[in-house]
Amino acid sequence: MSGSRVTDALAAVAAGRPVVVVDDADREDEGDLIFAAECATPALLAFTVRHTSGFVCVALPEAECTRLALPPMHHTLGDRFGTAYRVTVDLRGTGTGISAADRSRTVAALAAAHTRSADLLRPGHVVPLAAREGGVLRRPGHTEAAVDLARLAGMRPAGALCEIVSTARPGEMARGSELEGFARDHDLVLVSIAELVAHRERTEAQVVRAAATALPTGPGQFRAVGYRGVADGAEHVALVHGEVGEGRDVPVHVHVECLTGDVFGSRACGCRAALDGALRTVTAAGRGVVVYARPAGGVRACGVLDPLRPPSGTAVPAASILRDLGVWSVRLVGGTGSVHTVLVDQGLCGDDRTAPQAVAG
Repeated sequence: MSGSRVTDALAAVAAGRPVVVVDDADREDEGDLIFAAECATPALLAFTVRHTSGFVCVALPEAECTRLALPPMHHTLGDRFGTAYRVTVDLRGTGTGISAADRSRTVAALAAAHTRSADLLRPGHVVPLAAREGGVLRRPGHTEAAVDLARLAGMRPAGALCEIVSTARPGEMARGSELEGFARDHDLVLVSIAELVAHRERTEAQVVRAAATALPTGPGQFRAVGYRGVADGAEHVALVHGEVGEGRDVPVHVHVECLTGDVFGSRACGCRAALDGALRTVTAAGRGVVVYARPAGGVRACGVLDPLRPPSGTAVPAASILRDLGVWSVRLVGGTGSVHTVLVDQGLCGDDRTAPQAVAG
């Protein structure tokens, strides 16, 4: 369902229609009307202003903000969600700049490759926003969603966005079922940022291969293949035993780095035993992969730097690593339920799971 909603949203954006994009309840818990900025028309801006706060923004890649000389609105980022507001603009040659016709021209100009800094007056009535590089994979906000939707729809990477207001609760923003009703009443696609994140995780490589070398270990001979995360730069290693290319039901273990357990043999956790057991199981099977994943943000150490909190954000890059290695279905060796769930969502893992072999001694 979520995949089809993203596909429908991209088709709508490519056709010049707006979509309703909602974020998580624990974030802004709001819905924005979003459309490709290059498709702005007076009618589309009038519809936007009628049903939203009227605070019309255009999300752009940071490089475009630099090219157009759009400095931050203030040197200190004061928005609690980290929204990167830039100095407001109008397109030179418009009227007062506030009408739907004037703002549609400004919005479209911000998306155009031929627009120059000198074409824009400052301050104005349209608010540029700088999207984080990496899009919703780096920051799951409406700003990044607007750029991602436009780019994935084959348009210029510039999205117009504005928050939808509540008609049931004047003075507040629309949420939940009211947003669903708004989308239904106006025949608009509604999609969540979480769905867009999942779509990009499924359809785009999340890592790039960096290096490879032979790695003899106690359990057996492995090939160590290094990877770097596209969005966060986190470094991961795949330990490959035997031939796994074009492999089906390949034994796989996803191990999250633990400095205290893996390196120092801490008895406060079972990380070292799990890693050794996985290496032995893969070797005994004659083929397999142990993905040694490092969480974004640095070293993890159970009970010290990371007080036994479960890791997050490692299963998706692991799935991307497995696809790069030519593994298309796996038999999971140990691992957490969250890893299993992600691999199932990625189409890599069935219900078969194997316990790692016990470590001798």
